[in-house]
Amino acid sequence: MKINELSLKKLHNEEHFQFHADFKGLVHTFNPATLKVDAAFAAYLPIFSNESLALDVIRKSMLTDDIAEADDLRDSTYIGLSDAIKSAGRHFRPEVQQAASRLQVIIGNHSNLTRKSYDEETAAINSLINDFNTIGAADLAIIGIADWVNELQANNNAFDDLKKGRYTEEAGKTQLQMKEVRLQLDEAYRTIINRINALIIVNGESAYTNFVNELNQRIESYSKLIAQRKGRNAKNAQPPLS
Repeated sequence: MKINELSLKKLHNEEHFQFHADFKGLVHTFNPATLKVDAAFAAYLPIFSNESLALDVIRKSMLTDDIAEADDLRDSTYIGLSDAIKSAGRHFRPEVQQAASRLQVIIGNHSNLTRKSYDEETAAINSLINDFNTIGAADLAIIGIADWVNELQANNNAFDDLKKGRYTEEAGKTQLQMKEVRLQLDEAYRTIINRINALIIVNGESAYTNFVNELNQRIESYSKLIAQRKGRNAKNAQPPLS
């Protein structure tokens, strides 16, 4: 038995906060001292409060909502493009596998795009796309995913246009704070679940069975939400039938 993985970075801001609220409530219910995570949970709580404050400011501004959605969209497209290249690396045709391997090198030179600040991410995506369309153009054609690169360019341009036209300095600071605090909260969360998973190995399952089962039910629910959204995005990205 162990706590399952959840791709927290793929959750939208509201979903991300709600998952952590559910997790916090579960830890309170089962008692952090009983779970033997009281110190780690004490470190987690103020970061959770910081995300709550950041989200409250975002909720009050329609401008930042639009920008956050545009950022989520380009992040989702980038992840979809990366997944498509990884999938091609397992293709039955050797030339497709080789093309995917070369494109993986390009992606590796532009790592952690979604963790950058807004302006840094915009510039990094433009640089990535330039590399794809020059040194990686032939490989994109072999795999047949040039449309993904075009979509990422369109998403990035749309985000940049929105930011330039409607983005205030105050909104920018708030959104950047949200992105940073999300990473901090996820790290604190993983510290807790890694400790619990380790304690299960050392001390056995009995003290953790109910907690893990309830948390895994929530993780499964959010994982399905992510999968459904990925399916919709993939369907929308497909070219119309001629």
